[in-house]
Amino acid sequence: MRAIGIDIGTTSICLGVYEEAAGQLREVRQEKNHFLADTFRQDPDRIFTTVKRMLDDLLLSCNSGNNDDKTAVIGISSQMHGILYVDREGRAVSPYYTWKVESGNEAFGEETYASYLSRATGHELYTGYGCVTHFYLQQTGRIPAEAVRFANIGDYAAMQLCGIREPVMSPSIAASVGGFCLGERGFDLESLEKAGVATSYYPQVRADGAILGTYQGIPVTCAQGDNQASFYAAIGEDEQVLGINVGTGAQVSFFHRDLIPGTGAEIRPFTEKGFLYVLASVNGGKVYERLAEFVKSTVFLVTGIEADVYEKLEEAGERVPATDLRIMPLLYGSRNGAAPGGSIEGLTPENFTLGDVVRAYATGMALELFRMYEQLPAALRQGKREIVASGNGIRKNRLLRQEVERLFGLPVRVADSEEEAAAGAAMWALSKIKD
Repeated sequence: MRAIGIDIGTTSICLGVYEEAAGQLREVRQEKNHFLADTFRQDPDRIFTTVKRMLDDLLLSCNSGNNDDKTAVIGISSQMHGILYVDREGRAVSPYYTWKVESGNEAFGEETYASYLSRATGHELYTGYGCVTHFYLQQTGRIPAEAVRFANIGDYAAMQLCGIREPVMSPSIAASVGGFCLGERGFDLESLEKAGVATSYYPQVRADGAILGTYQGIPVTCAQGDNQASFYAAIGEDEQVLGINVGTGAQVSFFHRDLIPGTGAEIRPFTEKGFLYVLASVNGGKVYERLAEFVKSTVFLVTGIEADVYEKLEEAGERVPATDLRIMPLLYGSRNGAAPGGSIEGLTPENFTLGDVVRAYATGMALELFRMYEQLPAALRQGKREIVASGNGIRKNRLLRQEVERLFGLPVRVADSEEEAAAGAAMWALSKIKD
């Protein structure tokens, strides 16, 4: 069977044709996603127009042959946490507020919006979570008058493809919004209402996360979280494998059959067999990109040459297997509201070289992930046999893979599919039409 997977990421939009017999994506299309100028917001209709054009091109290409080879289903994966508002006709009436929006860290009385909601609801909530963004917009009078519901960008794409006016969320997307009950697989509306959140805007959650409608006669599933989709493609339901995904941000994830609260990890809905435990960082591939941009701009300033520096950075770092220079590149802070910023320690005349800086930088990126992971109970960390690395931020960064392997003490294998979220969306969709 054949399926098309759509992944709407923060920085790119990817569509791929997944062939079940081959177990991989055959045809892949990718385009950049864009922020509105000087913001962490995006244009939902521009995104959908891009998705639809790419999808139509793929369908024309892959459905032109034998009828037996036609696309069986369309699956969607989406960047999580963010929201946009729709009117009664299902049209977007706001920008898409991505997970990078920082309004939840603004002052609300003597605390922040995020800390207030965490305390008032009993749920651990961070800036960028849709419920925090929604509460901030509500309190500051910025919800559009025409708005009746909010949706994630993946939900919006599914709505538009299927011609549906009301957004429907899968548990994986709904949980990322915040204020979600894993046991009941729905929003904790009572606690949210008591905290003063306007819950009339909350969409329906469809527990099975299955087929939403059709596009050109092809079934379309509810959107799934990109973390779950990527993990599903790379690892599936193997409890002995640790997943590290580095895209714009970064996550350490693993599958566990039991729901164990109080571990310090974010627990996300996954399959009917269990849950994903996730440790997330807002510092990921974007952090290494900033290092590359710094070196690139320096080269241009000195020489006037526009250079592609990524390969040279890797070469420089490879020449320094270990360094006593310590860099923690926490350029974007952390999910707990810590201010953006990092540190450089132990700088000496001997280690003040590009190779040491690059090696220390990669070590710092890996160390942030490892420190989160080592705080978990030992019972959850036991029995892991390998790490599967996914996302271009680690797939294309050999130094980061080396440092992850060294710190975690586990062999690192790169996931087979380069576009794990799109592949996972397609694989998930295929499993739903077989249910």
